Amino acid sequence: MFRSGLILFSATLLVACGGAYYGPPPQTMGGTAISSPTITQQSTPIPQQSSGSPFLTDRAIYSQKDPRWGQDKLGPSKGSLAKEGCVVTSVAMAMTNLGYDIDPGELNRRLMETGNYTPRGWLIWNGVSEVSGGKVRAQFYDTVSEPLIQSCLAKGDYPMVRFFLPNGRAHWAMILGRTEQGYMMRDPLRVSRKPLIFPRDSSAFKSLRCIGHG
Repeated sequence: MFRSGLILFSATLLVACGGAYYGPPPQTMGGTAISSPTITQQSTPIPQQSSGSPFLTDRAIYSQKDPRWGQDKLGPSKGSLAKEGCVVTSVAMAMTNLGYDIDPGELNRRLMETGNYTPRGWLIWNGVSEVSGGKVRAQFYDTVSEPLIQSCLAKGDYPMVRFFLPNGRAHWAMILGRTEQGYMMRDPLRVSRKPLIFPRDSSAFKSLRCIGHG
């Protein structure tokens, strides 16, 4: 059993990745900012969901604001990893969990060297396979649903999900599993000893990519 903290929609999250869309091809996205849910601190172990949703390996905890790479430019853009690097940081966590050890700074550098950013700093998802020599790959989905998320988890792939913060800015995080309380996540903006809980269903997610073995 895992005891988890909670994703708190507070002022500390309002300096998120920004509203950029990551991944080919750029699309027009609808949706509005989600309202802040009522959250209470979890004090007991969270029971596994009856569906048996797996909990993936959780050994890599990276922050996009880490001083070792936080001030690095995100690809060719003017933004820094600290402000705009939620996708790259989440992907680096997934790759490391899969056995391909890489931190966000090194992943950003390799993606730049191989031309796997758009001029605006959007990640080209096929670059994950290129920079890892085919050992890790990203699966691109044009829809989001609970069955798709669960199928990724069942394969041992790490779902990357995009959602809106209360101020309307887009943010990405990595899903580890799901319980009756919500999705267990690692948030690149908030380093925590325990996974965080996103207490909403899959309708809150606007984009889905899954990172798995090549």
